Amino acid sequence: MTIRKKYLLLSALIDFLIVFTVGIFSLKSENVLFNYLVYPIIFLVLLMVNTGLWMYLYSNYMNILDNELDPEKFIELTENEYNKNKNKKYRNYMKLNLSAGYSSAGKIETAYEKLKEVDLSKKLYRDKILYYYNEALILNVLGKKEEATEIYNKELSEEIEKIGKRKKDSEIYNLVKALEGMLFHENDNEKMIEILNEALKKTKTKRQNLGLKHLLAAYKEKAGKIEEAIELYKEVAENGNKLYIVQEAKEKLENINRI
Repeated sequence: MTIRKKYLLLSALIDFLIVFTVGIFSLKSENVLFNYLVYPIIFLVLLMVNTGLWMYLYSNYMNILDNELDPEKFIELTENEYNKNKNKKYRNYMKLNLSAGYSSAGKIETAYEKLKEVDLSKKLYRDKILYYYNEALILNVLGKKEEATEIYNKELSEEIEKIGKRKKDSEIYNLVKALEGMLFHENDNEKMIEILNEALKKTKTKRQNLGLKHLLAAYKEKAGKIEEAIELYKEVAENGNKLYIVQEAKEKLENINRI
C-alpha cells in the first residue's frame, strides 16, 4: 500500500470518528453558541490532524533512507509510490527521492538520470535550491567540475546568503556551503576541514552526517591527520549500514593499514 493510499484511508477514518463524536455532543447540547462554533472548530481540528498524519507517514518513509540507511529498500518503496500515483506534483517529488536513493546506493549515473527527469516548473522555491544543489554535487562526483561550477554560479551563488538568513533552511545552507568548498577550495585541506566541521553542526539526518564525515575523513587523510581520518572512516564503516560509502570507507581503512 502506498503512503498516499494509507494516508487517505486513515484520514477518512479519523475524520469520520471526530465528526461523529462531535456531532453527538452537538445534538445533545442546547447551547446555541456551541453549535455555532463547532463547525469551524471541527475544520481546524481535522486540518491539524490530517497534516500531522501526513507528516508522520512521510517522515517514516524518508527515515528508511535518512536514518535506517537502506537505499535499496527506499528505492523499491519510491518506485511503488511513483508507479501507483497519478498526481503529477507528487510523482515529481518521487523522482527527486529516487535520485537521492540511487545516489546513496552509489549508482550515480542513474541518480543523475532520475534528477534530470524532474519537472522544475512544478517545484517550489526551496525545492529548486535542493535540485540544483544535488545536480551540481552529482556532476562534481562524476568528475564534471566545470559543469557543476557553472550550475553553482548560475543557480546557487546569488541565493546562498538568502538561504542562510532563514533558520528553517540552515541545513541546506550548510550543505550548499560544503558544495561551494568542494568547487572552489578543493586543494585547501584546512579550509575544507573547517567548512565540513561547520556543516556537520547542522545535519539533521544520519545519512547526511555520515556523508559529510566520509568527506571530512578524506581531507583529514590528505592533510596528514591519519589517526583522525581512521576514526572517521571507522565510524562510517560501522554505522553506514547499506550506504555505498561504507564499502569506500572499508577500502580506505585497508589501504591505510597497508602503509
